[in-house]
Amino acid sequence: MTSKLYLSLFFGLLAMVQLSHAEVENFKPSFPKFYNSSAERKANNQLYYLGEAKFQDHVTLPFYGVTAENPADGDGEKLIRDFRKCTDETCDFKFKLDASQAKQLKLLAIPSIGLTLVPRHWQEIQANAGANGTGYALIMSPDQQQAIELSDSAFCVGCGMRPATLFFPKLLKQSVEYEYGGYQDRNKLLTVVYPAKNVAFFSYQIPGLPYKTHGVAKYQDDGDFNFREIQVTFNPQQTNQQHTNQQALVTTILNFYHYSH
Repeated sequence: MTSKLYLSLFFGLLAMVQLSHAEVENFKPSFPKFYNSSAERKANNQLYYLGEAKFQDHVTLPFYGVTAENPADGDGEKLIRDFRKCTDETCDFKFKLDASQAKQLKLLAIPSIGLTLVPRHWQEIQANAGANGTGYALIMSPDQQQAIELSDSAFCVGCGMRPATLFFPKLLKQSVEYEYGGYQDRNKLLTVVYPAKNVAFFSYQIPGLPYKTHGVAKYQDDGDFNFREIQVTFNPQQTNQQHTNQQALVTTILNFYHYSH
């Protein structure tokens, strides 16, 4: 299945079902999986070194651009390369990053998603961009037991409002009225904190896993509705290359997402 077909199913057909039934489903968390082969990911989701990203106190780390299959037909470009080499303006971030953590991380620029920090040794990446601007990315550990998952609904209201209702229940009534449906956490699996009315920091436990998923969800509704989120599932007991705290890396990844989105 190509990225274009996948996004059509993920965003397009899903929206059509929502319009038809406007169902309110119970939240049932599951661990993400790649839908395509490693060979397909290597062909469509290539990494290009852009330079060194600079953070406060002269902390640096490598910065890469990620390609995605071009959803537009007939323009002659198979892959989207939505990134440029570093300049002082584009790769300088006013964000406090611990120097020891920086040795464990790299920065990615992903089409239709934007920036995210990921563990430096993670190489398995699936990134998809839709013709309507929607984006999805899944980055996984070498053993595919840990994951970072991101999505952005762009200006596809039906694509964004439905998943947003899980973290922002006040949107559920409107989403049902628009026939998008929604989600409810009837089993009280979510723990959510709201630093702002349109920002949610959340955590939950996937059945069968002894460790939690943590994430950040955001929405905007200033004329064009947009929903975006990141979900990070790390094993805090697993030793990384520098024997540093995995949970501390999760916090840094989420804080940078909040800062940059």
